[in-house]
This record gives sequence, C-alpha cells and structure tokens, in this order.
Amino acid sequence: MGRASITTNRYRPGMDEQAPLLAPTHHLWASAELATAVRDDKPGTVIRLARQAAHLTLDQLGRLYGCSASTLSRVERGQPPVDQVVVRRALAHLLGIPTEYVGLARHTPSGGQRSTVSADTVRAEGGDPMRRRTLLTGAGAVAVTTIAGAPASAATPSGDDPGLERLLLAPTMPAAPLALDQATADVAAAGRAYRDARYRSVGAALPGLLAGLHALAASSTGRARDTAASLLSRTYQVASSLATKHGDDAIALAMADRARTEAAHSGDPLAVTAAAHVLAITLRRDGHHTAALDLLTSTAQQLDIRQPDATVLAAYGNLLCTAAYTSAQAGNRGDADTYIREADATAGRLPGDITPASVVPFNPTTVAIYRIGIHTALGDTAAALQYAASVNPALLPTPERHGRYLVDTARAWARHGRADRAAHAVLAAYRHAPEEVDRTSVRDLVTTLLYSPTPTPAPLRDLARRIGVR
Repeated sequence: MGRASITTNRYRPGMDEQAPLLAPTHHLWASAELATAVRDDKPGTVIRLARQAAHLTLDQLGRLYGCSASTLSRVERGQPPVDQVVVRRALAHLLGIPTEYVGLARHTPSGGQRSTVSADTVRAEGGDPMRRRTLLTGAGAVAVTTIAGAPASAATPSGDDPGLERLLLAPTMPAAPLALDQATADVAAAGRAYRDARYRSVGAALPGLLAGLHALAASSTGRARDTAASLLSRTYQVASSLATKHGDDAIALAMADRARTEAAHSGDPLAVTAAAHVLAITLRRDGHHTAALDLLTSTAQQLDIRQPDATVLAAYGNLLCTAAYTSAQAGNRGDADTYIREADATAGRLPGDITPASVVPFNPTTVAIYRIGIHTALGDTAAALQYAASVNPALLPTPERHGRYLVDTARAWARHGRADRAAHAVLAAYRHAPEEVDRTSVRDLVTTLLYSPTPTPAPLRDLARRIGVR
C-alpha cells in the first residue's frame, strides 16, 4: 500500500454534513501565532494550531479524517501530502479553518465572523505557489518570528529525507551481484549503523544493498541462495525498523512482509523468528493488536528454550517484550505483566549482552526500558518513572537503545505532567543519539512540550529549530 492510497480522495461529500470542530468565534482566529502562520504561507502550521485549539491529538484527528498520525504530522510540518488541495480543504472543513488560511480559494462563510485575508493575495487552487499575505486582527499586523524568536530565514529544518520510497524499488533496481563475503559484511554493517542510531547513513545505503542482495540471490543456487535469502531478510528487517522510526507505517509493513518472505526461503528458524518479530511490530502500530499478539506468541512457542542457547533465548525475550508492550497498548494489564515478567526471567538466563538475528539487542536493561513504555501506555506514569530511575545508562547496549530509553522517559514525564523534566530527557537523548530525536514521533513530543502551560528549558527551542519543529 503506497502513501497515495492514504492521502487521496479524503474529502468526501459526507464531510459537508459534519459540524466544524472550532467555532467561527474561537479566539484562535485572532491570535498572533495564527497570523504569522498565514502570512508566512504555512498551512501545516495553521492546521496544527487548529488541531491543538480543538484539544485533539494527532491520533484523534487522524481517526476523524481517516489517516495515520504520522501522515498528519508530515502535513503539519509542511511536507507532502499538505501540497494536495484535497487534503488541505478536507482538514480545513473538519477543523473549521477558513480555506484562505490554508492557501485555497475562498469559500463564502456560512455564518459567523472571522478575521479575513485580502482576496487578491490568496492563490487559486492548483495555481502558482502561495504569495505572502497579511492577516489583519484587532491588534493589527504581527511581526514575523520563528519559534526561537529569530527571523524566519534563520530557522534550520532538519533536512532529514530518508527517501524510504526507494526501498520499495530495490528488487528491480539494476545492480551487480554482491560477493557473498562482502554481502555478509555489508549487512552486518547496516545492522550496526542502525543500532548506533545513524539512520541517515542506513537509509542512504539500504536501497543499493538490497538491490545487490537481490542480484546475488537471483544468481545463486543451493545453500548460497539460502544464505542470500537470510541476508535479504535481515536487511529488510532493518529497512522496516528504519521506516518505523520515520513514522512511515505503510513502507514498514511492506518491508516486514518481504523480510518474512525471504526468511521462509532461507529455511533459517532464527531468521523466521526475527522477521516475525518485526512484522508483529508493524501490525501493532497499525492497530492490529490481536493479530500482532497471535504472531508473537505462536512464534515464541516454536522456539526451544529448554537449552541454554543464548541466541534463541534473546530472540524469545524480544518476542515477549513486544508482546508485553502490545498488550499494554491494548489495555490488557494482566497479560502485559505476565509477558514482561517472563522476559525478565529470560534475560536473567543470558551470559551477557546478545544481539540476535533481530536488529534489537536483548539484556536485562532493555527489559527495563520496555517496562517504561508499558507502564506509560497503561497510564501508570509513576511506575514508569520508577523503572526509568532504576536503569543504569552504562549498561545500555547501543546508542539506539540509549536514545530510546531517554525518549521513553521523556514521554513518561510528559504524561506525568512534568514538561520540564520531559524536556531535559529529550535534550539528553539528542546529546546521546541525535537522529533518534530527529524523527516524526519525537518531533510531535517536542511540539507538545513547547506548547505546554508549564515552563520548559530554553535549549528546547533551539533543539526544536534544529529538528525542524516550528
């Protein structure tokens, strides 16, 4: 399923029957921040301000509109599909935003009074790029500022464009077959780069690596073909995890499905287990909690954990951790507790840090990280923060896990009502693993913290500028 299938044809006649979420007299329409967003031609920011004024999360508005939270996040950051007229018009109608505020031809209002934009300065639908315009409020014109208070030209977005769509084309890209030794080394390097939270370099390398692996598989037979399939599965797992990091669930699911197909071709039980783990994560993120749990538990039951094989135990433990988190997200506290306790016991049987065929390392400290997310999902932020405090950062096995730990801690603090502590955790995550912060879901968290009613540290605004949050 491509991105276009998520974002097109969303403006349906039935939407005209829905009452706008914001009244024509809402104070947002006379706010200085909205005035700046309109004048700076930032329809995504206008949509974000309206969503926040309606007290909706990205998930909640996504359900009303019919798309994922990650798609809405891209819209609010000014990325496609905000360039589609039908998307802006539908969201404007749903939220009650005057269409001229999102750069579309003006419609006659059905009632109420709003501050207006001069019709000469509004672009026609499908016409030239939006020109600058002035939104007049009772206070008059508003100065142009960014979130950090500097001129707009000083803002520096992250520039992070992983080009995930290229991953879909890898099987048909022309490439010379990789030598088996080189392919093995390159796949291992991609896994290390992911665990080091070097997502840009991973994203740049994966399409060519996958193309070379497909060429190798096509030119191989017998055990060499099986090995190539196993390498392809491992690489597609990294690709799926990378897409998940960037909030592109459709591509993550496609990559996970390919990983499982190649694992089946390889005949390697651990490759099949690792691929099932990644696929379950994509199912859970897409809201299919029951299917994800069924896949996780059935895969775990196929593993023989009676023998002290560290790699098998690590794979089993990772399945249990994800099962616990999936149960928590589904609101099932009992199952979440059962799975995470068994994962903890499994970690206790390991001789040390183990990196299984999956991209995620496993040890007792990583189980503690999962406990933070589990209790946050269950609404027990006090327990989540207790587990966060118990983690010894020196025992975190990779930069990716270190960044994940700090981001999960930040989420727990945010839901606990301490935006200041959450901000400090995000800033620490950026110091340890910058690219773990410079991604969609964490940008959403930073946005929430910036507009918190309680004070946050000043460096958070500089971080927001660095990762493209406005």
